[in-house]
Amino acid sequence: MNNEQKSMTPQNPPCFIHSVGNSALQLSPIKVDSEYCKKWNERMTDFVVLTRNGELINNNLYRVGGLNNPNPAKDNYFMLIKYVEAFYSAEILRMSKTRDAKHLEGRWCIIDKNGVEKVEFEQFKHPYLVKDSCIYSIGSDYYNVETGEHYCNASTSMQSSNFLFLDNRFDSDKSNRGVFKICKKTGEYELFS
Repeated sequence: MNNEQKSMTPQNPPCFIHSVGNSALQLSPIKVDSEYCKKWNERMTDFVVLTRNGELINNNLYRVGGLNNPNPAKDNYFMLIKYVEAFYSAEILRMSKTRDAKHLEGRWCIIDKNGVEKVEFEQFKHPYLVKDSCIYSIGSDYYNVETGEHYCNASTSMQSSNFLFLDNRFDSDKSNRGVFKICKKTGEYELFS
């Protein structure tokens, strides 16, 4: 039931930005043109774009999802759902008995304080960004936002204001078993066996 690989970022979705000039990175609500929404079978209306001083950072459409409460002016990293133009596979079309394959596909992404997308996830992947850190997880796997380095698959975790501690007791590589002490700001770590 995977979507076909063909997907793209909206080139210039017709929209009107509701923003005032501000030197901080902002999430600016927009009104996407109804014809564009109709063409891509989209009914949602709560899209935002990234702006600085009232200028677009990129042409991507985003939404704030779930219990997420991003603050781009304060957070070094934050998460949004990015919407890309995509096409349903023939299998999905057959099952749903619909004829139009076009849709806007939502994908979580992690964005830095400069508005640069650091990590974009496949559809239906749900990351967790560790608060005030450069660390995220998918399930029990923990990674560095900047480098993509995989720390470990942790059975338990604990954190302080400066560090994340990951219990890596079941690693197949016995030399990696122990507790990872990861600096939340830099991603540097120590392993205690």
